[in-house]
Amino acid sequence: MKRRVVITGIGPATAIGIGKKDFSASIFGLKTCIAEIPSHYEQNYRLKSRYFVPKPTFSLTELGFHKSVEGMMEEAARISVLCTKLALEDAGFQMCCGEKYMQVKGLENCCTIIGIGMSSLQTAFDSYTAHIANAEKPNQPRFNRMVIPMLMTNSPAAWISILFGLKGFSYTVNASCASGSYALGEAYRTISEGRCDVSLSGGVEALTEKNGAIMRGFDMLSTLTRAENGRPHPFSQRRTGFLFNEGAGCVLVLEELERARARGADIYAEIVRYEAGSDAYSIVQMDPSGDNIANLYDKICQGINVNYLNAHGTATTTNDDIEARLIQRIFGDKSNQPFINSTKGVLGHSIGASGALEAAVTALSIKESIIHGNLTSEPIDNLNLPLETLNIPINYALSASYGFGGHNALILFKRYQENE
Repeated sequence: MKRRVVITGIGPATAIGIGKKDFSASIFGLKTCIAEIPSHYEQNYRLKSRYFVPKPTFSLTELGFHKSVEGMMEEAARISVLCTKLALEDAGFQMCCGEKYMQVKGLENCCTIIGIGMSSLQTAFDSYTAHIANAEKPNQPRFNRMVIPMLMTNSPAAWISILFGLKGFSYTVNASCASGSYALGEAYRTISEGRCDVSLSGGVEALTEKNGAIMRGFDMLSTLTRAENGRPHPFSQRRTGFLFNEGAGCVLVLEELERARARGADIYAEIVRYEAGSDAYSIVQMDPSGDNIANLYDKICQGINVNYLNAHGTATTTNDDIEARLIQRIFGDKSNQPFINSTKGVLGHSIGASGALEAAVTALSIKESIIHGNLTSEPIDNLNLPLETLNIPINYALSASYGFGGHNALILFKRYQENE
């Protein structure tokens, strides 16, 4: 018999808010943080996309971690540690300073699963430049002796286990834009099958690079928005691409239900199903047929009336068209569809962090009976897209993620009822 899994802690870190309270107020208030690209991004290339979302600004030292530790981390690992601390605090776990790092009571059987898309590359670029440079030339970047551990893609999960003293299994997963959803889905399976009682899981990404090279890479694929004000307009007739988010993250605390009840935890929502699959079609494009995703919907929605869908909704021309046709194929016309929104229309697209942030939004929506509106105009016909934030009860909700390489994931959430 599978064990029930609930969400008891949410720790987001984004440009529009760090921590559940500020993040939630900004999301449901449709607050954005969009900046113009710096002029030095265009030394050798003219970007077609003119705006981006900056990474959140914070200091781990101010949160109680030693500055020498923070200096050994690339940006993605720093964000993962911040999000973990926020999530544990939100879930009501007690933390104190141990002999070496933090000590957390009640996490003896806790695993760590973190999704990441590309990871941070600034240290790699600087170290490579230092390696090939003329040593006598002034103001050269230095070769960082910690470059290897800083670049390891397991670092975000490893630093969580090290800094919070967690001895359960710990690893990262990579499924491009679906990484955060894959991590949460695997954490759900792990707890439901009895391999652990608690999981710290989610997604992080830090694509910041001081000269804009990573943003240029996405721009050259023609995936980024060309809107005059940077607004991506997901599911709009006017959409041109996604809004580049250079850094964000979210860690969620997942727990076995009876354990959460025993410690009096406040429960956001229950995760009841998870499905994942692959298009087997293209390294950068969705399968136009949408057959693999449709099959996942058929499996996960059996016998369920879905009230709300947090869609992938990138605002890229082809992807939104395919996703819109999929929604119509699965749910029928607008009057029979769940309410649909795109969180990427507010946050931008943070690649490996996006699925976890959207799962957090979905859980918050269920808990608070609220759905954020869509920041879009001239919407695609026959889609149930609220343009303003709605207050409405939600019993079942889906979060959808589709990544480069054909990685697809759906997570089904349910309102938690104490008397069940």
